[in-house]
Amino acid sequence: MGDVGAVSHRGRVREDNEDRYVARTTRAGTLIAVADGVGGEAGGELASAAAVNALASAFDGRARDIAGALATAVRGTNDAVLRTTGASPSPSAASTLVAAAVRGRQLAVANLGDSRAYLVRRGVARQITTDHRGEVANSITRFVGDPRGVAPDVFVEALRARDRVVLCSDGLTRHVEPSEIAALSAGPPERAARALVDLANARGGQDNVTVVVYAAPASGARAIWVMLVALVAIAVTALVTSTPVLAPGSPAPPTATPDASPTPTTSP
Repeated sequence: MGDVGAVSHRGRVREDNEDRYVARTTRAGTLIAVADGVGGEAGGELASAAAVNALASAFDGRARDIAGALATAVRGTNDAVLRTTGASPSPSAASTLVAAAVRGRQLAVANLGDSRAYLVRRGVARQITTDHRGEVANSITRFVGDPRGVAPDVFVEALRARDRVVLCSDGLTRHVEPSEIAALSAGPPERAARALVDLANARGGQDNVTVVVYAAPASGARAIWVMLVALVAIAVTALVTSTPVLAPGSPAPPTATPDASPTPTTSP
Protein backbone atom coordinates (compact mmCIF):
# COMPACT_ATOMS: atom_id res chain seq x y z
CA MET A 1 0.00 0.00 0.00
CA GLY A 2 1.05 3.59 -0.53
CA ASP A 3 1.86 6.25 2.02
CA VAL A 4 -0.39 9.23 2.87
CA GLY A 5 0.27 12.68 4.34
CA ALA A 6 -2.19 15.47 5.12
CA VAL A 7 -2.01 19.06 6.41
CA SER A 8 -4.79 21.62 6.97
CA HIS A 9 -4.40 25.29 7.96
CA ARG A 10 -6.78 28.22 8.36
CA GLY A 11 -4.54 30.45 6.23
CA ARG A 12 -3.45 34.04 6.89
CA VAL A 13 -6.81 35.81 6.59
CA ARG A 14 -9.65 33.62 7.86
CA GLU A 15 -10.25 33.32 11.59
CA ASP A 16 -11.59 29.76 11.38
CA ASN A 17 -10.75 26.69 9.37
CA GLU A 18 -13.82 25.28 7.61
CA ASP A 19 -11.83 22.67 5.67
CA ARG A 20 -11.92 19.04 6.73
CA TYR A 21 -10.18 15.93 5.40
CA VAL A 22 -10.01 12.17 5.81
CA ALA A 23 -7.00 9.92 5.19
CA ARG A 24 -7.61 6.27 6.00
CA THR A 25 -5.75 3.12 5.00
CA THR A 26 -7.04 -0.41 5.67
CA ARG A 27 -6.43 -3.85 4.20
CA ALA A 28 -9.05 -3.01 1.58
CA GLY A 29 -7.16 0.06 0.38
CA THR A 30 -6.89 3.80 0.95
CA LEU A 31 -9.59 6.47 1.16
CA ILE A 32 -8.69 10.17 1.10
CA ALA A 33 -10.93 13.23 0.80
CA VAL A 34 -11.03 17.01 1.25
CA ALA A 35 -14.15 19.06 2.00
CA ASP A 36 -14.32 22.87 2.03
CA GLY A 37 -17.20 24.69 3.70
CA VAL A 38 -18.76 26.72 0.90
CA GLY A 39 -17.90 30.38 0.57
CA GLY A 40 -17.19 31.03 4.22
CA GLU A 41 -20.91 30.75 5.01
CA ALA A 42 -21.90 30.26 8.64
CA GLY A 43 -21.94 26.57 9.43
CA GLY A 44 -19.50 25.67 6.69
CA GLU A 45 -17.42 23.69 9.17
CA LEU A 46 -20.51 21.66 10.11
CA ALA A 47 -21.15 20.78 6.47
CA SER A 48 -17.56 19.86 5.68
CA ALA A 49 -17.17 17.76 8.85
CA ALA A 50 -20.45 15.94 8.19
CA ALA A 51 -19.32 15.27 4.62
CA VAL A 52 -15.99 13.60 5.42
CA ASN A 53 -17.40 11.69 8.41
CA ALA A 54 -20.30 10.32 6.38
CA LEU A 55 -18.00 9.43 3.49
CA ALA A 56 -15.61 7.51 5.74
CA SER A 57 -18.52 5.59 7.27
CA ALA A 58 -20.35 4.82 4.02
CA PHE A 59 -17.53 3.89 1.63
CA ASP A 60 -17.10 0.14 1.17
CA GLY A 61 -13.51 -0.43 0.11
CA ARG A 62 -14.18 -4.17 -0.38
CA ALA A 63 -16.68 -3.58 -3.18
CA ARG A 64 -15.71 -5.06 -6.54
CA ASP A 65 -16.39 -1.73 -8.27
CA ILE A 66 -14.60 0.88 -6.19
CA ALA A 67 -15.62 3.72 -8.52
CA GLY A 68 -19.28 2.81 -8.10
CA ALA A 69 -18.85 2.39 -4.36
CA LEU A 70 -17.21 5.80 -4.11
CA ALA A 71 -19.97 7.49 -6.12
CA THR A 72 -22.61 5.87 -3.92
CA ALA A 73 -20.83 7.00 -0.76
CA VAL A 74 -20.50 10.58 -2.06
CA ARG A 75 -24.22 10.71 -2.89
CA GLY A 76 -24.94 9.46 0.61
CA THR A 77 -22.94 12.29 2.16
CA ASN A 78 -25.46 14.75 0.76
CA ASP A 79 -28.19 13.36 3.01
CA ALA A 80 -25.84 13.39 6.00
CA VAL A 81 -24.96 17.05 5.43
CA LEU A 82 -28.62 18.01 5.03
CA ARG A 83 -29.49 16.25 8.29
CA THR A 84 -26.63 17.88 10.18
CA THR A 85 -27.13 21.41 8.91
CA GLY A 86 -30.92 21.12 9.10
CA ALA A 87 -30.66 20.63 12.84
CA SER A 88 -28.32 23.63 13.22
CA PRO A 89 -28.74 27.42 13.07
CA SER A 90 -27.27 27.24 9.51
CA PRO A 91 -29.61 24.99 7.50
CA SER A 92 -28.30 26.26 4.15
CA ALA A 93 -24.64 25.47 4.88
CA ALA A 94 -22.91 23.31 2.29
CA SER A 95 -19.49 22.01 1.28
CA THR A 96 -17.35 20.97 -1.64
CA LEU A 97 -16.08 17.39 -1.64
CA VAL A 98 -13.31 15.65 -3.56
CA ALA A 99 -12.55 12.02 -2.70
CA ALA A 100 -10.22 9.32 -3.97
CA ALA A 101 -10.16 5.58 -3.36
CA VAL A 102 -7.10 3.45 -4.10
CA ARG A 103 -6.93 -0.33 -4.26
CA GLY A 104 -3.82 -1.83 -5.74
CA ARG A 105 -3.17 0.17 -8.91
CA GLN A 106 -6.82 1.25 -9.23
CA LEU A 107 -7.67 4.87 -8.52
CA ALA A 108 -11.23 6.21 -8.42
CA VAL A 109 -11.96 9.92 -7.88
CA ALA A 110 -15.27 11.70 -7.30
CA ASN A 111 -15.93 15.42 -6.82
CA LEU A 112 -18.51 18.11 -6.22
CA GLY A 113 -17.40 21.75 -6.29
CA ASP A 114 -13.95 23.24 -6.85
CA SER A 115 -11.76 21.21 -4.52
CA ARG A 116 -9.41 19.38 -6.86
CA ALA A 117 -7.60 16.12 -7.48
CA TYR A 118 -4.27 16.03 -9.33
CA LEU A 119 -2.32 13.05 -10.62
CA VAL A 120 1.43 13.72 -10.56
CA ARG A 121 3.47 11.50 -12.82
CA ARG A 122 7.10 11.97 -13.91
CA GLY A 123 7.21 15.54 -12.69
CA VAL A 124 3.94 16.69 -14.31
CA ALA A 125 0.71 17.46 -12.43
CA ARG A 126 -2.49 16.76 -14.35
CA GLN A 127 -5.82 17.91 -12.96
CA ILE A 128 -8.17 14.92 -12.85
CA THR A 129 -11.32 16.71 -11.72
CA THR A 130 -13.34 19.46 -13.39
CA ASP A 131 -14.29 22.48 -11.26
CA HIS A 132 -18.02 23.01 -10.79
CA ARG A 133 -17.93 26.82 -10.75
CA GLY A 134 -20.64 29.32 -11.55
CA GLU A 135 -20.42 32.60 -13.44
CA VAL A 136 -20.46 34.60 -10.20
CA ALA A 137 -17.05 34.86 -8.54
CA ASN A 138 -16.41 32.22 -5.87
CA SER A 139 -19.70 30.44 -6.60
CA ILE A 140 -20.03 26.71 -7.27
CA THR A 141 -22.77 24.79 -9.05
CA ARG A 142 -22.44 21.41 -7.31
CA PHE A 143 -21.93 20.74 -3.61
CA VAL A 144 -22.95 18.44 -0.76
CA GLY A 145 -25.86 19.83 1.19
CA ASP A 146 -28.00 20.32 -1.92
CA PRO A 147 -31.71 19.53 -1.33
CA ARG A 148 -32.09 18.80 -5.06
CA GLY A 149 -29.68 15.86 -4.77
CA VAL A 150 -26.16 15.49 -6.15
CA ALA A 151 -24.48 13.97 -9.19
CA PRO A 152 -20.73 13.68 -8.60
CA ASP A 153 -18.29 13.40 -11.46
CA VAL A 154 -16.38 10.12 -11.27
CA PHE A 155 -12.98 9.40 -12.81
CA VAL A 156 -10.96 6.18 -13.02
CA GLU A 157 -7.18 6.03 -13.43
CA ALA A 158 -4.52 3.30 -13.42
CA LEU A 159 -1.69 4.24 -11.09
CA ARG A 160 1.96 3.61 -11.83
CA ALA A 161 4.87 3.18 -9.48
CA ARG A 162 5.80 6.39 -7.64
CA ASP A 163 2.75 8.34 -8.86
CA ARG A 164 1.36 10.95 -6.50
CA VAL A 165 -2.31 11.80 -5.99
CA VAL A 166 -2.89 15.28 -4.55
CA LEU A 167 -6.26 16.41 -3.19
CA CYS A 168 -6.66 20.04 -2.15
CA SER A 169 -9.07 22.82 -1.35
CA ASP A 170 -9.02 25.99 -3.47
CA GLY A 171 -6.96 27.69 -0.79
CA LEU A 172 -4.00 25.94 -2.42
CA THR A 173 -4.78 26.42 -6.10
CA ARG A 174 -5.41 30.17 -5.89
CA HIS A 175 -1.75 30.58 -4.90
CA VAL A 176 0.16 27.57 -6.24
CA GLU A 177 0.61 26.50 -9.86
CA PRO A 178 0.34 22.87 -11.10
CA SER A 179 4.06 22.80 -11.90
CA GLU A 180 4.81 23.71 -8.28
CA ILE A 181 2.39 21.05 -7.04
CA ALA A 182 4.31 18.52 -9.14
CA ALA A 183 7.70 19.63 -7.83
CA LEU A 184 6.77 19.80 -4.15
CA SER A 185 4.75 16.58 -4.05
CA ALA A 186 7.75 14.45 -5.01
CA GLY A 187 9.01 14.01 -1.44
CA PRO A 188 7.55 12.00 1.46
CA PRO A 189 3.76 12.68 1.55
CA GLU A 190 3.57 14.42 4.94
CA ARG A 191 6.49 16.69 4.12
CA ALA A 192 5.06 17.34 0.65
CA ALA A 193 1.68 18.35 2.05
CA ARG A 194 3.36 20.67 4.55
CA ALA A 195 5.50 22.29 1.86
CA LEU A 196 2.47 23.00 -0.34
CA VAL A 197 0.47 24.50 2.53
CA ASP A 198 3.44 26.62 3.59
CA LEU A 199 3.85 27.94 0.05
CA ALA A 200 0.18 28.95 -0.16
CA ASN A 201 0.47 30.77 3.15
CA ALA A 202 3.70 32.46 2.13
CA ARG A 203 1.86 33.92 -0.86
CA GLY A 204 -0.94 35.39 1.18
CA GLY A 205 -3.01 32.48 2.51
CA GLN A 206 -6.26 34.13 1.42
CA ASP A 207 -8.34 31.07 2.33
CA ASN A 208 -8.23 27.90 4.39
CA VAL A 209 -5.82 25.48 2.72
CA THR A 210 -5.84 21.69 2.96
CA VAL A 211 -3.66 19.20 1.10
CA VAL A 212 -3.68 15.39 1.13
CA VAL A 213 -0.92 13.53 -0.73
CA TYR A 214 -0.98 9.83 -1.59
CA ALA A 215 2.23 8.17 -2.81
CA ALA A 216 1.87 5.03 -4.90
CA PRO A 217 4.35 2.31 -3.91
CA ALA A 218 7.31 1.29 -6.01
CA SER A 219 6.79 -1.43 -8.61
CA GLY A 220 6.73 -5.07 -7.59
CA ALA A 221 9.87 -5.81 -9.59
CA ARG A 222 11.76 -3.04 -7.83
CA ALA A 223 10.54 -4.26 -4.44
CA ILE A 224 11.76 -7.81 -5.22
CA TRP A 225 15.14 -6.45 -6.38
CA VAL A 226 15.54 -4.46 -3.16
CA MET A 227 14.68 -7.56 -1.12
CA LEU A 228 17.22 -9.70 -3.00
CA VAL A 229 19.95 -7.11 -2.47
CA ALA A 230 19.14 -7.05 1.24
CA LEU A 231 19.29 -10.86 1.46
CA VAL A 232 22.68 -10.93 -0.30
CA ALA A 233 24.00 -8.28 2.10
CA ILE A 234 22.82 -10.34 5.09
CA ALA A 235 24.47 -13.48 3.68
CA VAL A 236 27.78 -11.69 3.08
CA THR A 237 27.73 -10.21 6.57
CA ALA A 238 27.10 -13.62 8.11
CA LEU A 239 29.99 -15.14 6.10
CA VAL A 240 32.41 -12.42 7.14
CA THR A 241 31.55 -12.60 10.82
CA SER A 242 31.86 -16.40 10.86
CA THR A 243 35.45 -16.40 9.43
CA PRO A 244 38.14 -16.35 12.20
CA VAL A 245 40.62 -13.50 12.06
CA LEU A 246 44.14 -13.89 13.51
CA ALA A 247 45.64 -11.13 15.58
CA PRO A 248 49.07 -9.84 14.43
CA GLY A 249 51.85 -12.10 15.68
CA SER A 250 49.57 -14.99 16.54
CA PRO A 251 50.94 -18.41 15.64
CA ALA A 252 49.38 -19.99 12.62
CA PRO A 253 47.08 -22.89 13.42
CA PRO A 254 48.65 -26.34 13.01
CA THR A 255 48.16 -28.06 9.71
CA ALA A 256 48.00 -31.79 9.15
CA THR A 257 50.78 -33.39 7.07
CA PRO A 258 50.91 -36.97 5.80
CA ASP A 259 53.14 -39.39 7.74
CA ALA A 260 56.58 -39.92 6.16
CA SER A 261 56.97 -43.28 4.45
CA PRO A 262 59.60 -45.54 6.10
CA THR A 263 62.97 -45.61 4.35
CA PRO A 264 63.52 -49.06 2.79
CA THR A 265 66.62 -50.99 4.00
CA THR A 266 68.61 -53.70 2.24
CA SER A 267 69.44 -56.98 4.04
CA PRO A 268 73.09 -57.73 4.24
